[in-house]
Amino acid sequence: MTFRAHGALIALTLLAGGCASGPLDDSAWPAPRPLGQGLESIRPPYSPDEAFEFDSVAEPTGIMSLRDALAAALLRSPNLMADGYEVRAREAEALQAGLMPNPELSAEFENFGGSGELSGTDKLESTLSLSQLVELGGKRVKRRNVANREARLAGWLYEIRRIDVLSKTASDYVGLLASERRLRIAIETQELAKRVHNVIDERVNAGKVSPVERNKAQVELALAKLGLNQAQREVMAARTRLASNWGSPDPQFESLVGDLEQLDAPPTLDSLLSRVEQNPDLARWAAESSLRQAEVELALSQRRADLTISGGVRYFEEINETAFVAGISMPLMVFDQNQGGIQAARLRVLQGGHLEEANRVQIRMALVVAFQILDGAYFSVHIIRDEVLPNAERSFEAAEEAFREGKIGALDLLDAERTLFEGRRLLTDALTTYHLAVIAGERLIGAPLHEEDQPEGIDP
Repeated sequence: MTFRAHGALIALTLLAGGCASGPLDDSAWPAPRPLGQGLESIRPPYSPDEAFEFDSVAEPTGIMSLRDALAAALLRSPNLMADGYEVRAREAEALQAGLMPNPELSAEFENFGGSGELSGTDKLESTLSLSQLVELGGKRVKRRNVANREARLAGWLYEIRRIDVLSKTASDYVGLLASERRLRIAIETQELAKRVHNVIDERVNAGKVSPVERNKAQVELALAKLGLNQAQREVMAARTRLASNWGSPDPQFESLVGDLEQLDAPPTLDSLLSRVEQNPDLARWAAESSLRQAEVELALSQRRADLTISGGVRYFEEINETAFVAGISMPLMVFDQNQGGIQAARLRVLQGGHLEEANRVQIRMALVVAFQILDGAYFSVHIIRDEVLPNAERSFEAAEEAFREGKIGALDLLDAERTLFEGRRLLTDALTTYHLAVIAGERLIGAPLHEEDQPEGIDP
């Protein structure tokens, strides 16, 4: 079968083809918040064919600082990588959303295989046509705008995850420092319990106190051994918890650098509240609002009917001739003008404003709570370290000397010992609470707590 307009049809096909997609870029990724800004974070490759190997990033070994831990977590976190792939996928969807609909090629055969004169193919009419949907109202541009904003929102969710990874890693780092400190206290507690036990044992053997006093000292020593065993297990658990932030089931580092007793005075609550807009959970709402408004524009554009244009050639078997055919069609927007879709999109714009404000109130409330915990812990550390512990140590030394001289009983010595142990535990708890509150505050403002600090992470 021969068509005179075969070349014209091919040209029409080429002209109606979709636009070529451009390469992915990093426009969907927002600028990092000040917290941890100086640390590189993992990003998936542009192409799914480019596999990323976590083993290519070295795991911390030897003596590890907080910066080493944060850097490893940002470059090896499986959760962060997963969120990064979501951004890449949204970028790809934005490319797809900007493509034109494909043209449709169709072939029709009429007037053959019937009865009478139409029983054969002498009356056959063959039509080869090409149709193209032409979207009106800027639908394709607006659809691409929605997809771009969805990609930017995914970028903000990645940034939220990045801040969460920093905060959790820092919290686990402080948790391990605290566990190691408790282990040292447990060792000192056992050694002190042994010393007290030996002093009481000497007094019992000399017949100066009842053997009942030795039994009480043995109970204290057994409890100290139990506390030491528990502290050792807590250290092992804390090491594993910290290493899990960079996806390692078996910690390779040996020890940590850090001193929990290094404290800075808390900033004022007003200064923290003034910086709350840096929180990525709040900053993302600009992208969320832009997305919802773009959805309104897309919904409005769908009120406009689209055109379907077709053209082709028809071959008449009977006379061995061809002719052009053309057509145009469009739906009549009588009943469905996307009224519900437009109203829903506009309602979601209003909803977004209220959700943003609710989120802001919640974050400010959490920041006030974190500040109160921080301020209280800072006060507690100074009271315990400067007043409680020095007095407890002096009281224990005096009680030990008085017991040797027979001036007090074993119960008074054991009571002084317990007071000293409790003071040391209280100081560790207060220091831990202080640093965890610092981390919580930094998470809530998306920046170091003290503005003069370098934005390289949380420093315990």
